[in-house]
Amino acid sequence: MPDLRRGWHLAGLLALCLPAWAESYVVGVEDVDYAPIYSNAGGRYHGYARDLLDLFARHEGITLSYQPLPIKRIALYNRQGKIDLIYPDNPRWNVQEKRGAVVHYSAATLTFQDAVLVKPERQGLPMRSLGMVRGFTPWKFQDDIQAGRLRIENAPGPQNLVQMVLLGRVDGINLAQQVARYHLNQLGQPAALMPDTRLMPMQNSQYFLSSVRQPELIARFDRFLKREHKAVEALQRQYGLLEAATTAKPGKP
Repeated sequence: MPDLRRGWHLAGLLALCLPAWAESYVVGVEDVDYAPIYSNAGGRYHGYARDLLDLFARHEGITLSYQPLPIKRIALYNRQGKIDLIYPDNPRWNVQEKRGAVVHYSAATLTFQDAVLVKPERQGLPMRSLGMVRGFTPWKFQDDIQAGRLRIENAPGPQNLVQMVLLGRVDGINLAQQVARYHLNQLGQPAALMPDTRLMPMQNSQYFLSSVRQPELIARFDRFLKREHKAVEALQRQYGLLEAATTAKPGKP
């Protein structure tokens, strides 16, 4: 006769082991090179966002996998339950794609300076064309776009945008200042562009982690951000993302 108590003991041990192995989630990430915040260059998701989310996963004993997606598809996949989390997200983004869904947002994971950058000789001149990363929402410029005063030119990523404005193909570009600085340094032209605050006042923008399916996981992430705030700040400092976020006026999410 089999030893049932031994079988129950083994089953109990397996049950204790299962959550650590079974608790895995898929994060939908933008298929964009937005270094140093995040990038899929080289076929691997990396940057500040990856290090932050991996740190969270280690602290919680969970597994996160990263699925790069076109920007407009991420919100749709989230609503359809095809992914568990989105990073980055913001309540103002992809409003149409989120319609009808209850989206849960974390506390802010990063505050950065959103800016319109121009060549120094264009400071104070009217802006008729603006470069943006393809898929990003130009909600700050809707009035000028609808009135026909501003034309949006899209590019695959920040490096392309920086080159566009340096070549004079657009009057200015809209980027996180830290991202623009990173790419200008890569090109060896750190002073080639500067923010034009008359075109758009410097504002603090924020990134959030979001989910339709996993509100409890968002709550766990919020507790992690509060508990490990020193480690999070150290990551931001490592990637050159911390110091500029204290000088601009806060923008609405």
